[in-house]
Amino acid sequence: MNKVNYHVLNNSIVIDHNNELYTIDKGDGRYDKVLNLIKNDRLDCIPEVIDIAASFKKAGMDLIDGQVHIEGVVLPSELSKKIVAFKDLGLPTKPLLNFWNNLKANPSFNSRKMLYKFLEHNGHPLTEDGCFIAYRGVTSDFKDCYTGSFDNSIGAVCEVPRDSVDDNPNNTCSSGLHVACHDYAHGFGAKLIKVKVNPLDVVCVPVDYNGTKMRVSKFEVLSECENIDTSELFEYEKDIPEMEILFD
Repeated sequence: MNKVNYHVLNNSIVIDHNNELYTIDKGDGRYDKVLNLIKNDRLDCIPEVIDIAASFKKAGMDLIDGQVHIEGVVLPSELSKKIVAFKDLGLPTKPLLNFWNNLKANPSFNSRKMLYKFLEHNGHPLTEDGCFIAYRGVTSDFKDCYTGSFDNSIGAVCEVPRDSVDDNPNNTCSSGLHVACHDYAHGFGAKLIKVKVNPLDVVCVPVDYNGTKMRVSKFEVLSECENIDTSELFEYEKDIPEMEILFD
């Protein structure tokens, strides 16, 4: 193995190995690891840490031209970028990888391709098991605002047949269970609830509303959200024709 040379600066470490220069800045997840290896005179271990492709390989992934591949499948661009960023920062990638395991089972091509970008755009948190958090507006007794037939009480699991959910993104208001980002959902109903959605159950993200809501076939109600601004309640009856909504 070629010798590893290094220089520790105020805000970075410069590594010379195999006629390549690597600059590891503070804030990079590799910085502390490299510094500790230098302190403990384990320079021979540094190449494995600074070689990002090798670290991905060790984690069961391939990094090719900046894109993450798992089992020969390239991940959606936004999800791939986030995994790379998390690896750079030394953050756990398990929720992202679990998200991918759930998402790849989704039969909808558009959902697989666009869902993570939608979640990133609206700041939806991921859970450790690879699901995500979204929101719904409901009535004062936790029923849906359109049919009054779905129980959205805490702990309830709401589900409809997937083939009854409209998967056409050009149909902006149509059949399906609707969830949204916080800013959009807090304008509906008397209460706001937080729900957990598996990426597998996402059917469609309509093209309008600036990508803030989606249609799904299943979700679990986690809790009620507090501090609802009732002055901004949305008069959904006037804006959405009743016949267009089969489930919500």
